[in-house]
Amino acid sequence: MSKRRELQEHSDSLADIGELLGAMKNLALVESRRIATFIDAQRAAARIVEGTLAEFIADYAEHIVPAEASGEVLCIVGSERGFCGDLNQRLIGSAQALIAPHDAASAIATDTPAPRVVLVGSRLADAWSGDAAAAMAGAGFADEVQNILADLVATLTPLMLGNPALSLLYLTDAGPVHQNLLPAPQPRVRATRRSHPLQINLPPRQLHAALIDQFLESALGCALYDALLHENQLRLEHMEQARQRIDEQLEDLARRSNRARQEEITEEIEIILLSSIAAESA
Repeated sequence: MSKRRELQEHSDSLADIGELLGAMKNLALVESRRIATFIDAQRAAARIVEGTLAEFIADYAEHIVPAEASGEVLCIVGSERGFCGDLNQRLIGSAQALIAPHDAASAIATDTPAPRVVLVGSRLADAWSGDAAAAMAGAGFADEVQNILADLVATLTPLMLGNPALSLLYLTDAGPVHQNLLPAPQPRVRATRRSHPLQINLPPRQLHAALIDQFLESALGCALYDALLHENQLRLEHMEQARQRIDEQLEDLARRSNRARQEEITEEIEIILLSSIAAESA
């Protein structure tokens, strides 16, 4: 097989890969737009829950008895799919920085055990080298988030016995986000106390517990969508960079193929000339 033919076959193979990456990039772009639509609805639901919780606290704060936290659960939301660069490695680095102050020596000295880690995303779980209390699949597409949310709540429920603190770690465009969920923070929406309190049909403590459950579910949903959107944006960037490298390689192969063709023509001319000289000598 001639050198030019080998270069041409390599070029054809890279062109096929480039077309595949282009199709995957278009799918990722469409998915990013779909995720953004889901995020808007999830954030709107979260605002409703926060507003309701703020109004309830404004009217019934004296009925709320804060539970004393015991231990900590750290939920890390990574990627389920590949082609997203160093997303999981960055998350692991941030998680290790959070866990480091709770190493074995300091845990014994301060009687504060290291957080129990829950991993969301198969790629993250594969890259994680430490201990984990639980690991589960993550969302690869926007349509899967609600099912993953239900699985995550079911996974966290047995770990929340004893009222441990709960926090989330995930990546957005702004970088790593470490969000404390329990003990529940004061609502960002401040409600003014009315002359007459809200009329409720449940005991205040029972309703407060139900509102906290709704707050956790809406916050977890927002985090899953935000993390998935950032993962998809990284995937777009990763594919674009890969496509650019393929284009550069195709240009290089084209130049090399042209040089190989020129060498073949030169060799053919030399053979013709030598044949002519040999014929004349005979």
